[in-house]
Amino acid sequence: MKYDELYNKAIEKIGDGEYEEALKYLDEAIKENENDTRAWIAKATALMDLKDYEKAIEIIDRVITMDENDDFVVALKGVALYETGKEGEEFLNRALKMNPKNFTAMYWKGVVEGRAGRKENEAELKGNAAFILFAAGGDAEALRIFREVYYSGVDLPIRYECGIAYAAMVDYVIPLVDKKDAEKLIEEMDKIIDDCWEHRNMICESARVLLNDMVGEEVKNIVVNDEKDLVFKKLFEPWQEEVENGEEKEN
Repeated sequence: MKYDELYNKAIEKIGDGEYEEALKYLDEAIKENENDTRAWIAKATALMDLKDYEKAIEIIDRVITMDENDDFVVALKGVALYETGKEGEEFLNRALKMNPKNFTAMYWKGVVEGRAGRKENEAELKGNAAFILFAAGGDAEALRIFREVYYSGVDLPIRYECGIAYAAMVDYVIPLVDKKDAEKLIEEMDKIIDDCWEHRNMICESARVLLNDMVGEEVKNIVVNDEKDLVFKKLFEPWQEEVENGEEKEN
């Protein structure tokens, strides 16, 4: 098998949670081309999933010598160091300086803030990371973080904005699960929408447009100025299509 085939097979195994198998493919890929950082980075992440952080750090350091401008790898070192109980915030800060939209570094800065008891800072960082991640195509992980921030309980706009995003995403998941799970999700979604509606004066304009649509209020177009607006626009459009299609059927 050639490098790309071995690498793609390894990524598939990582996606299935078969990290040991993934490492075998990655080692073979590295033998084929040790200068391509993709396999090295994937190996480091697989080792971190196996909680072998020390070995992961060795590989990350190697990758940094190969490409010191890779802000994701710099952030990854911060995460690995933090997981071993060492000081990793320096690398998270460096990654964010290199790329202010590095959602890995931003989320883990939130973890650091949370463990220090600064819950509001934690929510802001994690919530913003989720919006950047969703805008970049990381829907599944963003869904998890939106939920996490909403249930953090902080009384901040980011909490309700994450709640609206989560509720809208759940609406698309409901048809894909069995009846019992669907009923639970519908109940959860309705409660979140009610809660966010009570606090609608706190949220950004694009979030308010989507929320209005959810509760049947008059809506207007969302103007995209940043990732957060983009996310609400992406969530709003399929929701609006469903409403319009439903109205057409009734007529």
